[in-house]
Amino acid sequence: MPRSTRRKTNMADIARAAGVSEATVDRVLNGRGGVSRAKETSVLEWARKLKIDRALESVSVRWLRIAILLQQPVAPYYRSLKQGFEAAQKTFEAQRVICAVTYFESLEPARVVDTIRRVTQKADALVIVAYEHPDITAALHQVSRTVPVVTLASDLPGTGRLAYVGIDNRCAGRVAGELIGRFLGDAGGKVLVLTGMHDFLGHEERESGFRSVLRRRFPSCDIVETVESREQSAITEQLIRDVFRRYPDLRGIYNISVGNEGVGAALVALGRVRSTVFVGHELSESSRRLLIEGTLDAVLDQNPAGEAMRSIEIVLRHYHRDPGVALPHQIPVTVLLRENLPPVD
Repeated sequence: MPRSTRRKTNMADIARAAGVSEATVDRVLNGRGGVSRAKETSVLEWARKLKIDRALESVSVRWLRIAILLQQPVAPYYRSLKQGFEAAQKTFEAQRVICAVTYFESLEPARVVDTIRRVTQKADALVIVAYEHPDITAALHQVSRTVPVVTLASDLPGTGRLAYVGIDNRCAGRVAGELIGRFLGDAGGKVLVLTGMHDFLGHEERESGFRSVLRRRFPSCDIVETVESREQSAITEQLIRDVFRRYPDLRGIYNISVGNEGVGAALVALGRVRSTVFVGHELSESSRRLLIEGTLDAVLDQNPAGEAMRSIEIVLRHYHRDPGVALPHQIPVTVLLRENLPPVD
C-alpha cells in the first residue's frame, strides 16, 4: 500500500487561516514591512500552528520605525543626541530598527502638537524631548494609547509614557548647588540661574534642587534672578551682559540649559572670568574648551549618546526583541572639572 505524503504548508494556507492576502503573508515572512501589528501577529501565529517549512525563529521580522522628536541640533546636547541615535541604529541593526529623527521647526505648542501627530502616523514608537503644556500632554497621552512613548531628558509623567530616560534632574541641581556653594566659600555672593524654559520639567527640577541646597547649606549665596533663554543658545551672551548691568557684583552663574559658549563669551568680554564661578551642563567641544581655559569651572554631563541608546533598548524590549545589551536603568550625573576631562576620541 503506497505511503501517503503530507502536503507542505504554503503561504496560501496561512493567508486563509489568518484572513489576509498572500501578499501580506509574504511581506510578514520576508520582513518587508507595511503590515499592521495585528496582522503580523496573526500571520506569525498561524505560520507556527501550521508548521510552515521554514525556521520561523530566524524569519526577519518587520522593521520597527521609531520616531524621534528633538529640537534643532544647534546646541551641542542635541547634536550629541542626533549622533547617539545614529550610533543606536547601527548597534541595533540586527533588530531591524529605523531611528527616524525629526526636528521641531518651532516650539510653539500648536506646532509641537502638529509635529507629534504627523510623525507618529506610521511609527511603532516615539522618543521625544518636550516640555509641559496641556495640549502637548494631551497629544502624547493619545499617542501612548497605540504606541509606546519614551520621554527623554525631561519627563512628562502625565502622558501614559512607557519610560523616562535621563538623569535625576533634581539631583543634578543639588550637585550644582554644592559646587557653587563650595567654590564661593563663606563669603558667598549673588548668584544667577540661567534656565532654558520654565515649562521643561527637567529644568524646573534642576532649579529646585539647586535652590534647596543653597538655601539649606550655603545661606550666604543669594540667588538674585532666574533668566530664561527659551533654549536659544545665540542669545545667552546678551542675557549675561544684561544681568551684569543689573548686578555688577554677581559672583556665580548656574546654566541649567544650552548656551555655555555665550555665557563664556560674556565673561571674557566683561573681564569677569576670574571673579565669577560658572557651572553648566553637557560636555561638548565648546564646554571642554571653556573648562581648559578656566572660564567654566565645572560641567555636569548626562551622556546624551547613552540616553539615545537606552531609549531604543527600551522600545526593543517592549516589542520582545532582545537588544543584546543591558544598559544602566539610571543615567548617572557625571561631574567634570578641568583635571578629569576624558580624552578626546
